[in-house]
Amino acid sequence: MRRTLLTLLFLAAAGAAFAQQCPATSGQPVRVGVLPVMNTLPIFVAQQSGLFAARGVEVELVPLESARDRSIGLQTGRLDVGNNDVMGAVLQVAAGDALKIVRHDSFAPGVPFFSIVTSAASGLKTPYDLVAALRAGEAKVAVGHNTVTEYMATKLLRDAGYDPNPSDYLEVSAIPLRLEQLNQGLVAAALLPEPLTTLATQVQGATAVLTDAATGFVPVALTVTQRLLDERPGDVCAFLAAYQDAVAAIDADPERYRHNEIRIPEPIMATYAVPTFAAPRVPSEAELAEVQAWMVEVGMIDAPLPYEDLVDGRFVTAP
Repeated sequence: MRRTLLTLLFLAAAGAAFAQQCPATSGQPVRVGVLPVMNTLPIFVAQQSGLFAARGVEVELVPLESARDRSIGLQTGRLDVGNNDVMGAVLQVAAGDALKIVRHDSFAPGVPFFSIVTSAASGLKTPYDLVAALRAGEAKVAVGHNTVTEYMATKLLRDAGYDPNPSDYLEVSAIPLRLEQLNQGLVAAALLPEPLTTLATQVQGATAVLTDAATGFVPVALTVTQRLLDERPGDVCAFLAAYQDAVAAIDADPERYRHNEIRIPEPIMATYAVPTFAAPRVPSEAELAEVQAWMVEVGMIDAPLPYEDLVDGRFVTAP
């Protein structure tokens, strides 16, 4: 208890400048939709450690089962904040939903988030093996069609020198099913997030042949409704300050947060490396341009949206 209190006091002091820049909070709850994915860990830590309360903002966590639940919640006003991917945010804004990206919420540079993983049965052990099998039509990569997983698979393969075709992908939208089919050898390769990549490689004999550890930008972000930004900017500012307090706490002692709400699979509970998290920033114009260029390429949108229609960087800085 004493250690926790000292940690909170240290984080509050370290972030005093941030807090001084925040307008007054409203006292009304901020409803935050949370999916059981690893990059929501700072939100859970901030709530459980009292960091939101220390910043003077009341937060209500709303558990979600799918990205669709998140989109509907933000659209209908049931949610104020959502853990999102950039593609989802762009699609919602293009459809007329009033929301903005307010913070990049990926892992720290060098920490893998997504990987293309090959099954033990496939015999594919290297990027060269995978690319050769794709060129020959002997393998497919399981992804969610028109999602962040297809985008990341395309980016990883292009970085490896291969420009994939739509026929190189197999639609398996549910990530748990993707993992199961990989383990059973029903698919040669799949795009998986952590901690499922670690589960597949450490327990199921799979191989992570390509990872995003060196890509620089994974398109995931916190999104906030325009209504909250307009009517309660102090709540947004305090929420993001507490979020950063949680990031600092995790980065200082990741092991302390091994047992958390994200449900690390039991077979890797003792071995999975709890990730550290990205510094506070919003995506750059160049990063969003690259994502939107892909969305135009695959027909998700007709034309890129202006940067200022997508991002509100008042409370963090752009690179």
